[in-house]
Amino acid sequence: MTDGRSAFAEVFSHYRELLRKEPWLETAVCWTVVVPHEPRPFSAADLGARVSGGTPHEVHEAAPLEALPYYDGVHPMSVAPAGPAVVLFENNGFLGSLPEALRRLSRDGRVCGVYWNVEGDNRLSYAADGAVLVNLDAMFWDEWTGDDVAVLEPELRAMTDLLAGDEDDWQAAAMTVVELVTGVRLTAEWLSGAHPYLTFQWPLATEPPSPEELAAYRNDPEARR
Repeated sequence: MTDGRSAFAEVFSHYRELLRKEPWLETAVCWTVVVPHEPRPFSAADLGARVSGGTPHEVHEAAPLEALPYYDGVHPMSVAPAGPAVVLFENNGFLGSLPEALRRLSRDGRVCGVYWNVEGDNRLSYAADGAVLVNLDAMFWDEWTGDDVAVLEPELRAMTDLLAGDEDDWQAAAMTVVELVTGVRLTAEWLSGAHPYLTFQWPLATEPPSPEELAAYRNDPEARR
């Protein structure tokens, strides 16, 4: 993980510019980065099995985002290695944000990602070793507590500090957190390229919460209301 306000500001500037150049990103995307503990990326087939939990899915040859099969009943997800990490990207998708998928993806590694849709639903998530440790509404970052940001200090603290002056840039700030946590940058060149992809049938297999997640739920007064 990366510390320092200057590092955050440079990455933040990159994503503000990326969103300006690619305005469609502001509508509905899901960008998830998987970092294995061992210096060897998970294969597309392995990632497909992890996301799906065993429900029907297929691995496909490389194709640009605009060529992916976007229609009812099929959920496409681009998959591309980035060093030892793997980038999962969905245009107008959400599978990579689901707790059950995050738990499976984070086994033997860690995962950080962002998701939002046209209705304003969004999540900034972090999972490690089969447990979802951060699952926050990035739009309402000003409502986070110290406990919310504790797992990803200093990244989330830097995010809230910078957004105090640029509160409308929460999407760029959330993407910045993903890069600082994983070391992977999303670029316009990546978005315009061709990548292998997976297709899934809905619904995915469910996954029970981990003991850590259950303990956090029991200790959350808001959750018990």
